[in-house]
Parts: sequence; structure tokens; C-alpha cells
Amino acid sequence: MRRLFIILSLSLLFFACRKWAADDLDYLSKRAVYNQKVFSPVLGRTTLYSQIFNTDNSTTPINFRILNVRYKKDGKPTNDFDQKVEALVWKSSYTGEEKSLAEIEAKRGIETHSVFEVRPQSGDFVLWAEAIGTPMRQQPDSGYLFDVEASNSGGTNMYKDISLMPFREQAYSPYEYDAITGAHRANYPNPNDSSVFELIYNHPGVYNMIDDGTNLQLKGDSVRVFFHRKGNGNSLSFKFMDKDSLPIDPQKFNLTPWDSLLHGFNKQMTTTEVTYEVAYPIPAMRFKTRYTNGDGSQAYVRFSFTRVGFGNVRETGVLDLNFNIYQKGDWEIIFYFRNNPRFRDE
Repeated sequence: MRRLFIILSLSLLFFACRKWAADDLDYLSKRAVYNQKVFSPVLGRTTLYSQIFNTDNSTTPINFRILNVRYKKDGKPTNDFDQKVEALVWKSSYTGEEKSLAEIEAKRGIETHSVFEVRPQSGDFVLWAEAIGTPMRQQPDSGYLFDVEASNSGGTNMYKDISLMPFREQAYSPYEYDAITGAHRANYPNPNDSSVFELIYNHPGVYNMIDDGTNLQLKGDSVRVFFHRKGNGNSLSFKFMDKDSLPIDPQKFNLTPWDSLLHGFNKQMTTTEVTYEVAYPIPAMRFKTRYTNGDGSQAYVRFSFTRVGFGNVRETGVLDLNFNIYQKGDWEIIFYFRNNPRFRDE
């Protein structure tokens, strides 16, 4: 009995003392590391860099904070990251099945955030879309360097000289302007003569459409796409213009499912355009729906029509486009035909 008492006493003493032992401290590996150290987001878009910190089996949660923010060019300290913005944040899940703009907006709310921040228990970085209204530096400026402190009760690691080099705003995609200079991008067919160039334009997909004048098949470069912001509201219009810049009646695209073309509401159709009330950005988030491409990264629209071609064969012409619009506003997407498509039957 005495022997059992001694064993029990020693066991209790062991467990009582164990909470003070070093083994009870968190573990922070010296090999825990950021897998990426250079970040080049585009201003005007909320960009999340997630799962970029390898814990190397360290005890979580780990606490992160940004320190020593400075300009890369001269090393001078700056508080640019600390500027506060009213950021639009999802509060509940977007499904793509919402029936009104109000229903989408009810799922989002405003939170105050620093323009660029580290999530304190994951090490993820976030650049908020609203940073576009702040003095954040953008390329060709060399941007910023900063350090990140990671700590738990097991110790502290410091990660130095992480780089943030934002690109200037690109309000939509595909984007025909240079991401650094903002100049209209160009092709130089003759590499030895930069005075000979052709400006780059956005082009949609063009399928099974023929030139009304030549009977030749139209190609993708037969149609140019222009994005035009004309106001500060929440609308998106589609317009079609012929080779003389005269409007094409949207109803000529007689197979187009106008009521389910995109995630928009209160459709208004005239002989010159089709307009929807929409939530921005488009798509509202990266999430696959019936209105997006295969991975949900871009909205997808398809305009089509049917006609009776030669030999009394029924043909279907298609015009389609993958796109994004990041900046809220009243936008137009205008399709300019360099060669008029044939809508009439043979």
C-alpha cells in the first residue's frame, strides 16, 4: 500500500510540474517560411494572398504583424500601409442565384481596414480594392519593402525585405493598355522599325458568321471590343455597331437568352442597346456560376442568332466574350464590326 501511495504521489507531482516544463511551450520552427516574397497585385481589386506561409509543423495559431515599412527606392519609412479605407466585405455566401441587386448588396457590408495588411493568425496578405483612392505607390515605382514578425509562446521569427510592387489600376479585363505605363499597347510587326506598329484591341470570339459583302467567314479580329465608363451607377449595357458606326439592333441576335445572359436585373432593351442593373465587380467574386467561365474567374456572355444559309442549311452565328469589370459604374461594352455580319436568310 505504501508503495502504491508513493507511485501515485510521484505521478501527481509529475503532472503538476509538467505545465511549467519547456515541452509545454508552443513550437515555432526556424524553418517556417514565406513561400513568396514579392507581391505585385493590381490596384483597384481586392487581392488575397493565402496559404503562402509554410509553418513547418509549428504550433498554430501563430501571430503575425507587419513592421518597418519603407520605400524600396530610398529606404525611407512610410505609413502608406496604415491608411484606413472603408472596404466592401462579404458577410454571407454569394451563390449566383440572387434575384436582385438588393439581395446581393445585403450579403456585403463595410469594414474599416488598412489598405494593405497581414491577417494576424494566418500570415495571409490582403490588398483592398479601395486602396485605389490612396497614395499607394505603383509601378514603375519600385514600391515597398517590409518585414513580418511571426511569434507564439515558443519564440519569434522575423522575415525581412518582403516586397510589395503594385500595378496601376486596370478597371476591366481584357485590358489593352500597358500595366506599367498606361499607354495603349501595340504590336511591332517589324522589330527593327518601332515607327511601324499596330495598336492592340480586345477581340471577342466570332464563330460561323459571314461578311455580308464578301460571303467570307468573319474572324476574331473582325470585331473590336471597347469598354466605356459613362457614369457612377450600377449598370452594364451591350451595344453592337456596324462598319459605319451605326447601331445594330440587339434583337438581330435572335437566339440570345437575354433574360439570363449575365447576373443582372431589370433588363431594358432598345433598338440600340441592352442594359442591366448589376453588382460590381463583375463577376461579384471568383466563384463558378452559370454566368462565368469554367473556373469562375471571368464573366462569360454569348450572343447568337440563326439564319438560313446557302443550300437551305440553317446556321448559327455566335459572338462571345470572357471579361471582368472591377470598377463600379455605368459601363458600356461596345462591339464594333469592321465587316458587317449577315443576319438575313439566303
